[in-house]
Amino acid sequence: MATITTITSAEEIKLSVRRFSLEEFAAVADALPDDRLELINGEIVMSPPPDEIHMERTGRIIQLFAYHIKEIEELGCWIGGSNFYYALPKELRQRWTEEGAEGPSHVCPDASICYRDYLGKDRRPPALLVVEVLSVSRQEHISRDLEIKADIYAALEIPAYWVVDRRDASVWAYTEPRDGKYTLRRQYKGDRVLPAPGLEFLSITAAQIFEQ
Repeated sequence: MATITTITSAEEIKLSVRRFSLEEFAAVADALPDDRLELINGEIVMSPPPDEIHMERTGRIIQLFAYHIKEIEELGCWIGGSNFYYALPKELRQRWTEEGAEGPSHVCPDASICYRDYLGKDRRPPALLVVEVLSVSRQEHISRDLEIKADIYAALEIPAYWVVDRRDASVWAYTEPRDGKYTLRRQYKGDRVLPAPGLEFLSITAAQIFEQ
């Protein structure tokens, strides 16, 4: 049984910080399936519960994916929620280290369509599509979703990354990953179909995602 220690001072907090490996993090995440955890520079961080609008948009996206479950399964894929994590590519971690930059050690998108066998196989790409519902509570969260996570998914060679922007009912679609960057980034509104290479049968629009 794990021992729980109560920390009472700032100095104790400082001394208590330890770095976790991805394998250790996976064990913690498995033990806490109902919590949204991220591994950032070796530290496990628990994200606050999403608000109702965030949950509504995420639920709607997964529902739209589920309409095509047969086609998705035929590709050897399944629909992933926020408990599916993707490890930071080694080459990107090395680049950030050389640049003196900091970033997450792994990412958990709000939804994805991933290959069933991607875990533990360093598969490129591990998924065909990942989706984040933009967190708007803090500017750093907006930058993380629009910039940092885009670089991670591009380095993983994931064909499409969608960022659902609740501020103006639009979706930013990133496609054509090349050399660790997405070469196309476009904003979609209304009835324009979002690009999803390899998943064209989805035919999802921003209007459908924001449908009440």
